[in-house]
This record gives sequence, structure tokens and C-alpha cells, in this order.
Amino acid sequence: MVCGAEYEAVVGATFAYFTASTQTSGSATSTVETTELKGATIKFTSEASKFELLNYPGGLAVYGAKATIEKQQPDDENDYEATFNLKIDYTNQTNTDLDWELYMVESAYDGLDTAQTTTCTLRQKGDGAETQFWYSDASDAGTDNTASCKAETLVGKLTGTMGGTKIAHGKLNASTPSGTITKNDLDSETNFQDSGDLEGRKINTSTTKSKYYYIVVKYPNSGEDQSPTDAGKTISATLSIDGEVASTIYSAGE
Repeated sequence: MVCGAEYEAVVGATFAYFTASTQTSGSATSTVETTELKGATIKFTSEASKFELLNYPGGLAVYGAKATIEKQQPDDENDYEATFNLKIDYTNQTNTDLDWELYMVESAYDGLDTAQTTTCTLRQKGDGAETQFWYSDASDAGTDNTASCKAETLVGKLTGTMGGTKIAHGKLNASTPSGTITKNDLDSETNFQDSGDLEGRKINTSTTKSKYYYIVVKYPNSGEDQSPTDAGKTISATLSIDGEVASTIYSAGE
């Protein structure tokens, strides 16, 4: 999905945009990943709902994934546990380092693609010679062109009422226009563990048959004209399974 916005210049005026509509896209995984293991089937799929406001500086986007496990034979008396690693593939063709955060919850984020997900609002400021566009929270004055959306409403729900955990966070470096972040890249100069890791994620056919993962991507607002290098560039993020999935017999309490 490509999101963008176009604005027509008024005849006789010159407009300098803070960025002229980056092209944004992302998903949990581009295809359904299915792994058949002895006694169990593991699936990793994109969540249909997502949130994208990365057209201008100060905005953010959220992409979700769901990991599920089920027995291959319903009457199988054994339970199974799957262990897998995650990776983030990204594209950042802008000249701005983007911030990312990864959260894990045990239920889907209902209404992720609705306006109530965040208070992020598009701002516009002009003096006749130039017009600037950026995103900031609705509570901001609206004239501070250095402001950005903080995602407090969204993250507050993930970690509050939904009881989620922030696994890791870091930067999608502009110096690397496309790349992959794995467990080996955490605790580096730009990417860090929080209360978890990309390695050793677990689900089982007994008590935890599914888990949801949400990537939050933020586009920092420098307060300066970012259009010369950021205009029309692509931003994307994809979450998927890294390597092989392991399956073992599951016993509660072990």
C-alpha cells in the first residue's frame, strides 16, 4: 500500500514543503509464513489493520503481525511449543534517521486503522512565501514546526490496557537505505533490547496459542526543510521470522 498526499501551489506563490509526501508501505510480513513441524503448524501473518502517517516529518506508522500455532491432529494428547526469532527488513530512502519500537501483546489491537488510534494531526504554516507541513499531537499549539507526534495514546494502550511488552527499539539509519535488523544487531550503537529480544519468541498449543507484534515507526521532525532529500522517497518496514522454527513437546510449568 502506498500512501501520499499532493498539494497544488497557488499561482504566483512559491511553496517550500518540509517534505513533499514520502511514499510509505509496510506489513508484518509480505506473505503468510507457514511452518509444518512434527505435531504442529506455525503461521506468521500480517494484521489487516495498520496505521500510516509518514507523509510528512513528525508522523508515525504502525504495522502488526500475528504468530499462531495449532496441532496438526486435534485429538493429539500432546501439546507443542514453537520457538522462533524475528527480523525487521526496512527501507529508508530519506536523509532522516527514523525511530522504531517493537511491542508484543497477546491480543489484537482493535481499531488500529481508525483516527482514534492516535492524536497525530497534520499541521500547516505559511507566510505567503513558503508553506510548511508536519505532524504533531493535537494537544500541541499547532504553530511549533519542531514538534512531532509522540504516539502516547497508541503506546499507552499497547503497554497499558493490553498488557504488552516493549521488546526492542532503535534507528532505521538513513546511511543504510535498506537493511535487516536481527538479534545480532541489538545492543549496538543504534539498536537496543528493552524487556525482551528478537530471539527465542515462544507460543504453545496449550496456554498461549497466539501472540501479536507491532512495529511503531516514527519520522522525526528536524524543524528545518527536509524536502530537498526526503521528498518522494520510500519508507517501509516488514516483520518476519528469521531462520528456522523449533518445536518441542510443551509441559506447563517448565
